[in-house]
Amino acid sequence: MKYNFYRYDRCRNSVVMTDTDVNELVIDCEKAETNIVFVEPEDTGYLARLAMKEPAAYVAYALKPDGLQGYVEAMNVIN
Repeated sequence: MKYNFYRYDRCRNSVVMTDTDVNELVIDCEKAETNIVFVEPEDTGYLARLAMKEPAAYVAYALKPDGLQGYVEAMNVIN
């Protein structure tokens, strides 16, 4: 399946991917972030912003082992 449309659904706190046949795959952000260790409480904003502004990138990180954790750690180094 090739997904061609990614969007953040605020009501479900999920990233929704839609393919050409209008099938949807839903990534629940709360479930994807359950094992993330946040150094500061504000670090949750990094992932929220990523999901809202760049949902395809969020999915790419979420599907890799330790991808979201690595993103949060990288953002901490940058900031």
